[in-house]
Amino acid sequence: MKSKIIAVLLGAVLLTGCGQKSPETPPAVEIDAGGVSVSNTVNISAWDNTVYLINGTSSDWLGKYGEPVFFPLGTIFRVTIPEKTATPDSVTVTDTLIREDGTPKYDKKAAVNVLTPEIDGNVVSFSLDNHWAAMLSSNSEDYQEGAIWRCFEITCTWGENVCIYTFCVRTNPAVIMDIEQ
Repeated sequence: MKSKIIAVLLGAVLLTGCGQKSPETPPAVEIDAGGVSVSNTVNISAWDNTVYLINGTSSDWLGKYGEPVFFPLGTIFRVTIPEKTATPDSVTVTDTLIREDGTPKYDKKAAVNVLTPEIDGNVVSFSLDNHWAAMLSSNSEDYQEGAIWRCFEITCTWGENVCIYTFCVRTNPAVIMDIEQ
């Protein structure tokens, strides 16, 4: 009887020890959009009981990488978390319309959308859809291809640890439909 209990306990220890574990440091993620790698920055807001102040994350990204790459509406972004890292307890994606200097284009109520990503194992995905506030501009130049700049922040939490991954893209203000006469 004792050997069966020891075997069960040993098996439980081995199974829990071999699975995914919470990261000791913020894990680097890979972001892919239709086969194109998207550069991202890692911004830590709280890790191992240390709180970090994060300001201007889109400005920081633009300062490091320059003008964002154009992606058409409908592009699917896939954020891959390393396989040996536990799936985050929660994931939130925000989509902010920004100016070329990285500041929000409108007030927070209009500029920021909270998206619901799909989570499948270690992959978080979401679609580059229309941003309702992209059509608010009275400047005709804002309706040209690639004129809309957007910043995405993916906030992942593992217990008390919080890490934000940021990247920026250019896109169109709305889907342009080809209407045949």
